[in-house]
Amino acid sequence: MYSFKGFTQKANLAVNLAIDAASALGHTYIGTEHLLLGLIEENTGVAATVLSECKITAQDIKEQILEAIGRGTPTSLTPEDFTPRTKRVMQTAVAVSSQMGHSFVGTEHLLVALISEKDSYAVKFIESSGVNPGSVLASLKSGLNDDTDKSVDLNHGSDKKTGKNKNLEKFGKDLTEAARNNEIDP
Repeated sequence: MYSFKGFTQKANLAVNLAIDAASALGHTYIGTEHLLLGLIEENTGVAATVLSECKITAQDIKEQILEAIGRGTPTSLTPEDFTPRTKRVMQTAVAVSSQMGHSFVGTEHLLVALISEKDSYAVKFIESSGVNPGSVLASLKSGLNDDTDKSVDLNHGSDKKTGKNKNLEKFGKDLTEAARNNEIDP
């Protein structure tokens, strides 16, 4: 089992289930569709619960994967076989987690990041299951008990100004902004 630094046990399991699913299906890559399947098959995390409430099943997603991509000879894949989009989803999950004030990446962060990739197979398969990805995000947001999720725009993953870091804004200096304005002495 591969271990992804900063990921919860459930998120690690979901990503490993995605790798296993892609391998078992004989695919030569690990795409967003496999990650969606892994999130569902993990079965106990926030993402699995939300997807289950939306009536999205592992069997349905697996059938859609087979219909769209087919089956090959079972193979052995590693995280190096993630597609660029899947890598981007993982990076976005880290960013979403950070914006929510969390020090870990959970299945909920992976699901938010996955849905933000609107042209992906994962989002197409969610829509083909008769579910609006926006309603998945709404269910996810309402299911989170942490108030910090209100400061994150789940549709774009961007931090909204909430004034949450007033002391940082008051006593700190935005060096990136200063550099943009040529206010830093070389």
